[in-house]
Amino acid sequence: MIEEDGPVSEEGMQPEVADGAPERPPTSAEMTLLVDAGSAWTKAAVVARTRGRWRLVAHGAQPTAWGEEMLRDTLAARIAPSADRRVAERVRDLLAAAPRISCHTPRRAGRLALAAVSDELSGASARRAVESAGWTIEVMATADDGRSLTERLAALQEVDVDAWLLAGGFETGRADQALEMAGLVAAARGGSGAPVLWAGASTLADEVALLFEPEALTVVANARPGPSEEDPLPLRHALEDLLQRAIEPAGTRQHTPVAFRRSVAQLARATGRRIVGVDVGSHYLTWVRSDEEGAAESRVFAAGGLASARQAAGGPGRLTRWMPLAIDELAVADALQNLNARPATLPQTEDELAIVHAAVRQQLALALEADGMASGELGGIDLLIGAGRSLAGAPRPAQAAQMLIDGVRPLGVTQLALDAAGILPPLGALDDAEIGEGMAVLRDDLLVPLGTSVVCRGGRAGQLVMRVSIHRTGWPAIGPLDLRAGQLQVVPLARGHDAELEIELHNGASLGGPRRARHVTANAMGGVVGLVLDARGVPVGLPRRSDDRRAVLASWRDSFGREASLPAFEPALAGVS
Repeated sequence: MIEEDGPVSEEGMQPEVADGAPERPPTSAEMTLLVDAGSAWTKAAVVARTRGRWRLVAHGAQPTAWGEEMLRDTLAARIAPSADRRVAERVRDLLAAAPRISCHTPRRAGRLALAAVSDELSGASARRAVESAGWTIEVMATADDGRSLTERLAALQEVDVDAWLLAGGFETGRADQALEMAGLVAAARGGSGAPVLWAGASTLADEVALLFEPEALTVVANARPGPSEEDPLPLRHALEDLLQRAIEPAGTRQHTPVAFRRSVAQLARATGRRIVGVDVGSHYLTWVRSDEEGAAESRVFAAGGLASARQAAGGPGRLTRWMPLAIDELAVADALQNLNARPATLPQTEDELAIVHAAVRQQLALALEADGMASGELGGIDLLIGAGRSLAGAPRPAQAAQMLIDGVRPLGVTQLALDAAGILPPLGALDDAEIGEGMAVLRDDLLVPLGTSVVCRGGRAGQLVMRVSIHRTGWPAIGPLDLRAGQLQVVPLARGHDAELEIELHNGASLGGPRRARHVTANAMGGVVGLVLDARGVPVGLPRRSDDRRAVLASWRDSFGREASLPAFEPALAGVS
């Protein structure tokens, strides 16, 4: 990667300079720094030319509060031992002068006030759209919240928000309560000038517009057109556009959630695969789904990161149900509070690590639910990518794989991968024409393949649900392997290897396809974890007794722990010259 600017003397230390010729420029290097500055952690990767190819040669992460200078020192210390001796002592300076491609977490989430007719209907639909578009709800008032008009008005007047959202009224009738809530917002808003969105009955839009100054109101399709109908997409898209205009009008593609979506879309387009990517950060959780053509939908949960885990429904008790260790709920609550107050804190004990991993699984599952999908409805995808410090920084790749599988429950046969170096978001900050080129150049270092999961649902405890035979060219066949409902098995399948799977489904088990085929043939790609055969069902069933539950969870943890002992990342430092 580090290339000379001139011929080298016999001593190999300085370029030769002919008598009377101008001095050649000092030895330099071709390298680029990819940086993702998060709210709690900053991730950086060094891409440079080595042996004629651009490769990822080092990456690291540190708390954002420490500053970029210390991060460069860390990267330089990792590169210098294997770098060419002519530049080894200057690696730090070379990094400081290197071109950089960067993205960053939005400096803050958008703040919004929501007024709706019903808490369970129009209010619930609007709330889901708001929370999945990168906004936080500072105050919510509904006509059925039990408060008087004076109390609602006082609550709305107390907040400082970036936008107001009104929702309510079905398309089949007139809802005077929706006009009443619009009047409350008009009174509370005063002359603030913050934009207002109307996502209620279209028949009331003209009357609502009269309550505000010209061009203050934007009309969006009704998010709840009927009692049993919900159409949140138009509102979600309008909120995403408004967020980019209201919070950081310039350089929106440098926002990590936006850049991550663009990278996943490009990867899907380039590989012709259906891809889901999840980026779990300290404050944000970004969920991206793209089809083979690169058409991507994303959800950005401003309160979906680990720092918000303590606010999740069910509290610490919900987390303890998913931990193989007997940890007191007060200790769990204290750890979650610490994550909220100091999101860059690293787990120091096995108990703390178990709490963090349970919180990641919970936040992934909650994001699915907020997106209107029950656990297991995310099927029919080819590749699931995990990103973010909590996943990429797991002590072992198997732990990252378990968090992804347990949190997402991807039905069917799905390849798993990890953005261990955190380079997808910075690449997504490039121009459209350059994203694909950057991915092509770094194709060997872009993702760490974890392996392949085979997740089925159906069957009762103890029943045979899946019989799998594994065939690899040049290797003896493995199996058939019988899995009963509730069982999990990890089969070694090394990185760079693939296999053909013959799957027989029994007792009503399904891989989530459009039709219930009893015999399925699929291809599996290997990775640092291997092939995960998962018959635990969707959703996962757990014993009621706490001792039995912890024993089952511990057995699943141990199954994941029996992974192939291969490194998660092999830096391309050898031969740097």
